[in-house]
Amino acid sequence: MLHEYRVGFAVSGRGHLFRAAVIHRHTLGITPAILVIEERSPRDLELFCAQHGVPCVRLPGNRADLQKRIYEACVAADLSLLCLTFDKIIQPELVNHYRGRIINVHMSLLPAFPGREGLAQTIRGGVRYAGATIHEVDEEVDHGAIIAQCIAGIRSNDTVNTLGTRLFGLLRLMYLQVLAWYASGRVFKDDQGNILVRDAVYGEFPISPAVELAFPD
Repeated sequence: MLHEYRVGFAVSGRGHLFRAAVIHRHTLGITPAILVIEERSPRDLELFCAQHGVPCVRLPGNRADLQKRIYEACVAADLSLLCLTFDKIIQPELVNHYRGRIINVHMSLLPAFPGREGLAQTIRGGVRYAGATIHEVDEEVDHGAIIAQCIAGIRSNDTVNTLGTRLFGLLRLMYLQVLAWYASGRVFKDDQGNILVRDAVYGEFPISPAVELAFPD
């Protein structure tokens, strides 16, 4: 019997990437084991989880209670991987518990423009390319080893919304492919602490490593 690859998700927004992962769970080879959402997250996320058999925990608004609850929920879920699209800093205890098994999405080409509002920082920075990064989580904000990145040119009339919309299609493909790589055991760390994907193709545009699977909308 194959080992069950249990993935947890912590979401602050509408959970579009989480929803895509659940819909494509069989292609990815994952079991969505838990969704943790903020108090302000849309109510239909709980309905989506109920429809797809994914346990859902809505966090309290109080910061201290939130950190305690997310730690308890994620540890109890016994995860193979924890995926963040979450705008709260994760406490060190949870990072330590799932060391090397927490990944985050950041909307810039790290290490440039870490922190909040990555796309707005990118536009203000006057650079010519924007992107999104999936990286491992450590104790520093938007700092851990980079797993994959996607890139898009910035147009003269771009806003955060137009640029984000253009990037999202690339990010969705990249995110799903990264989950599939983790589930298949192809992700490893070299002696220098860099994260690599075994047998993947690097250096291609607009996503590197290059996406291998097809994920219809």
